[in-house]
Amino acid sequence: MNQKQDLKALTEIHKAIINVLQYFDFFNHSLHSEEIHRYLSIKTSQKEVLKNLSEMTKSNLIVNRDDLWALNNESLDIRSNNLKRNSRLLRISKRMGWLIHQFPFVKGVYLSGSLSKLGTTSDDDDIDYFIITKLNRAWTTRLVLIIFRKLFLFNSHKYFCTNFFIDEKHLELKKKNIYTAVESASLIALTNKGLLGKFYEKNKFIQDYFPNFIPEKAYTFNSSTFSRWRVYDPLFGTGDQRINNFWGDWIENKAREIITRRMLKNSRSKNSNSEISEHTSGFWPNSVQNRVLENYNEKKLV
Repeated sequence: MNQKQDLKALTEIHKAIINVLQYFDFFNHSLHSEEIHRYLSIKTSQKEVLKNLSEMTKSNLIVNRDDLWALNNESLDIRSNNLKRNSRLLRISKRMGWLIHQFPFVKGVYLSGSLSKLGTTSDDDDIDYFIITKLNRAWTTRLVLIIFRKLFLFNSHKYFCTNFFIDEKHLELKKKNIYTAVESASLIALTNKGLLGKFYEKNKFIQDYFPNFIPEKAYTFNSSTFSRWRVYDPLFGTGDQRINNFWGDWIENKAREIITRRMLKNSRSKNSNSEISEHTSGFWPNSVQNRVLENYNEKKLV
């Protein structure tokens, strides 16, 4: 944006568009018009957004190429040059998402992070997953997937970065800000779209930030996944018997105790971030959340 531009001359929708592009400029990520419409803070039509994008391009406020929009040409180049990489990683994520869904207590698997926005820029980028679990089994599920990763993937996080778990009955996020709103609104359902709809029902704050965002509809997803794991019923308590639930809850508490201790040990970095509770297991050792929020609050147009 031209720094000499008189901000008073900008309309509210122009400011809102610049704020969206400014947010994603932190990642050097350009957006399609429908993505700008999704993350806009003003309720309006996509047609109106396209009209204003055209006006702003003619005024040299923003740049455009092939229905990609940004504050600078570098962001356009980066996304255009990584189309094949993102398509390839998206195909891998669908296969891995199916695999994760086969594990005990997994109710839904969703793509998150940079790939959910088609914004990966390196072959070294991880594929991040947001996982909804059976009631009271978030920590047990995390433990099972950690063991699988260590034994069969040589502890590689590249295609198997399972960093956030939340159980099906406690879907409301504790942290409600524009960063968590963007991350939530960009989730891609790899399995169980209906449960993602229930997640959105519990997190109405997303639409407070993005009134044009249309969430998935909530519905019940009938899956036969758990029948494959009946052998685990007596140990983890997937049945209704009191003794089964006793042992399942004991393992869940032990898993939470062990993993939380590890998280706290590895959270000494100023960039680490976590969301830890009885029903939520989230840890990001190299989170950009605080830096993104600081940058956005400093540069956004009021």
